[in-house]
Amino acid sequence: MKTISIFLALINSITAGILLLLTLSSVEVEPFQILWLIAKTVAGTIVILIGIVTWLGGAGAARSGLLPMSSLFLVALGAATTVWTFHIGIVTGDLQYHMVWYGGSLLAQGVTSLAGLAGESKNLIAS
Repeated sequence: MKTISIFLALINSITAGILLLLTLSSVEVEPFQILWLIAKTVAGTIVILIGIVTWLGGAGAARSGLLPMSSLFLVALGAATTVWTFHIGIVTGDLQYHMVWYGGSLLAQGVTSLAGLAGESKNLIAS
């Protein structure tokens, strides 16, 4: 499970970087969009940082409490991304399937990371 989590961390970090570039390269930003722009930028940056923590956690260099908390955050963010995308799709009639896949990928990364940590904790207890 840890290998899948590390692979998804790479994919999600690259995707978050691309989404950050697309978000920050907007030419026209209306005043009412600033809060949404900040929220997307912060979420994308956090996903990239969690990807780095996941890579470091695979090597054993991350703090023990940081990886489970970041995994839980990814599960929540993935579910929220998927639900928000469906909400926007219902309201506007334009469902963005790539964001549904991205939300599912964030959710899968968090779940596989937590499952990998659960396997490690069983081994630690049994030893």
